[in-house]
Amino acid sequence: MNVSAYKQRNLGIISLPTDIKYRNWSKDLTKWRIENDAQLAQYITYDNKYRLNKNTLAVYEFKQNPILGKYKAVAFDLNRGIVLSQKSTHTMMQGLMRHAVHCDMIWQRMLAREAGVDIYQGIVMYNVLYFSMHAFSGNFFTDWICLHWIKDFHVKRHDQAIFNSIALDENGLVYNFAFDSPKPNLTKIIGQYLFHNHYYSDLYYQHMLQENNLRVTVINSDSILHNSNYYVQLDLYAVDSFKKLADKFYNHVLNLHLLTIVKEFKPLDYLHREHRFFTKQIIKIRYNR
Repeated sequence: MNVSAYKQRNLGIISLPTDIKYRNWSKDLTKWRIENDAQLAQYITYDNKYRLNKNTLAVYEFKQNPILGKYKAVAFDLNRGIVLSQKSTHTMMQGLMRHAVHCDMIWQRMLAREAGVDIYQGIVMYNVLYFSMHAFSGNFFTDWICLHWIKDFHVKRHDQAIFNSIALDENGLVYNFAFDSPKPNLTKIIGQYLFHNHYYSDLYYQHMLQENNLRVTVINSDSILHNSNYYVQLDLYAVDSFKKLADKFYNHVLNLHLLTIVKEFKPLDYLHREHRFFTKQIIKIRYNR
């Protein structure tokens, strides 16, 4: 790949095309460009072990109609470029959960269930939010949008949702991703997840400060994650309700769980070594094993 074609930013070299004609994407357009646009080849990489990560912008699923007859998923990754995989988006998501957030998901889903949030619609990871355009439970295959890179979105005539990214480099590089056939209540579901993320992340920040005297820096402060205009309030997070819930789960889960932070986001390297131990402990507590 031609490194000189990319812009440099804090997270590393941007390996996505910066030409204005490549700013807008949809599932159909992605498939057509990869199969027909020779200029796009320099930005494409192939990785059957790719998993969702903090630099993923969006992922399109092609299991039913593979690109070039064999690629079932396409990910837009800031550092990797346009990643083609013969594995599905379900595998990409499972890779993230298996390697990074197994322990975290137990506590998060406890909160989400109590709050009435669809636990299979998104993955919250301390101000990093992966949102599934359709539920990802079981073997369901779906597209993903990573809201920590998104500035705003709108639903067009109830048949297409368009997400606009924040500026990705110093020159104002912006990507726009379109998804067909969104859920009728998509705006409400996203608003609930944004609200859930806000308080869930705040809980984590407070814990790290009080227990470990560590301050966690918020990334992408201009993203939709930090825009309260999009929040849909959840009654769970009212002070009294949340205190009761925290009291219910704190001794069993919180102290253990918050030490098992995803490797690429954690503030201290040694914490990753404790991941396996704490995961086993929480599984025992959660499922009485």
